[in-house]
Amino acid sequence: MDHYFISVGYGNVVPAGRILSIGIPDSAPIKRDMAELRSAGRLIDYSKGRRTRALIYLDNGYAVASPMLPETLAVRFVGRAGKKDA
Repeated sequence: MDHYFISVGYGNVVPAGRILSIGIPDSAPIKRDMAELRSAGRLIDYSKGRRTRALIYLDNGYAVASPMLPETLAVRFVGRAGKKDA
């Protein structure tokens, strides 16, 4: 099994194998979901008080708030997934 991490901003990383989807928290449903996750203690906020530009859903029911754009994260994810490291 290939274990690698994706940088999500400010020196924080997320295991790439756990990422289900990356969304933009501008819509009302995702804002509600963020509030529910926060109140349930399942939101990991890596934005350091900055604007959250991406919400990363993980396979364990948690979500990560990132200050990076979803496009940037997707390029890192796809770019890293294409590499074959030993």
